[in-house]
Amino acid sequence: MNRVEVNLEGRRSHTAVPASVRSMGRRFSEQMSRNTTILLILALAALTGASGCLSTSFGEVTYSGDALQVHVENAGDPVKNAVLQTTIMEVSALEQHEAFSEARYIDLDTGENEYTIRADLQPGTYKVFLTVFVGSERRASVIRDLEVPS
Repeated sequence: MNRVEVNLEGRRSHTAVPASVRSMGRRFSEQMSRNTTILLILALAALTGASGCLSTSFGEVTYSGDALQVHVENAGDPVKNAVLQTTIMEVSALEQHEAFSEARYIDLDTGENEYTIRADLQPGTYKVFLTVFVGSERRASVIRDLEVPS
C-alpha cells in the first residue's frame, strides 16, 4: 500500500492514503464477498446433488443356505428398473478371487426392500460389493464383510 507522510507544522504527523489505494481496498472486499457468495452457491449445489445419494442405503446383508439376503432402504420416490449389482470376492491370506457376480433389474419401493440373491458359497471369508444404480447415477454403494460358517 502506498503511504504519504504529511507534516502539519508542529502538529502530530498523519498518514494520508491516496484515494486510488482506498478504492482498491473496497474492490478487494467486494471481490472477497463475490468469491464467498460463489463458494456458498457451489456448496449448496453439491449438497443438492448429493441428496439423491442419501435417499437410498443398504441395510442388513446376510447369507443362509444358498442365498444372500440384501436389505435396501429407499427414502425417496419408488423407482422402476433400478440395477442392483452384486460382486462377492473370496478372501484368503493376501488374495481375493471373484466367487460370484450378478447385475439385475429391481424395483425400489419407498421404505425397506428385501432381495434374495442365489449364490452357492463355500465356507470361508468373503467381501460383498453392492451397488444400486438408477439410470446412470449410482445411488448407493457398500462393501460388507461376510463369513460363511462350515
